[in-house]
Amino acid sequence: MSEDLDRISLTLPSSMVDRLDSIVDDWEYASRSEAIRDSLRDFFATYEWESGDEQHHHGTIVIVHDHHVSGIADELQTVQHEMADIITSVQHIHLSHDTCMETLVVEGAGGTITELANRLRAIGGVQQVKVVVVDE
Repeated sequence: MSEDLDRISLTLPSSMVDRLDSIVDDWEYASRSEAIRDSLRDFFATYEWESGDEQHHHGTIVIVHDHHVSGIADELQTVQHEMADIITSVQHIHLSHDTCMETLVVEGAGGTITELANRLRAIGGVQQVKVVVVDE
C-alpha cells in the first residue's frame, strides 16, 4: 500500500464480528482491515454523493424497462442524446421477451448524474433505475 496507515480501535457487537469474518473468508480478503478499508471507501463515496456535491464522479446507471411500451426506446435514446456529455458508454441487454436492461457508464458532476437518473425514472415503462457512483 502506497500511503501511510494509522491504527485505530473498533468496537463491534460479536454478531457483527462474526459476519465480518464470514465475509472476509467468502470474499477472500487478506484481512479484516482490508475488508473494512473497502467498506469505508464505499461509505465515503456514498456520503459525498448524498451530500449533493458537485464533485466529479464516475459510475453506472442501470435501467430496467418493458420494451413493449410504445415509444420507450425513442424516449430513452432522446434523453441519452440530450445528456451525451456525461454518458461514456451504453449497453443494452434483453432480460426476457418483455424486459430489457440498459447500463449507462457515466462521468460528470453529481447533480448532472442525478438529473439524468431522474429523467430516466420519469419515462413511462421504466420499471427500475439504480445509480452507483465511485470515487477515483
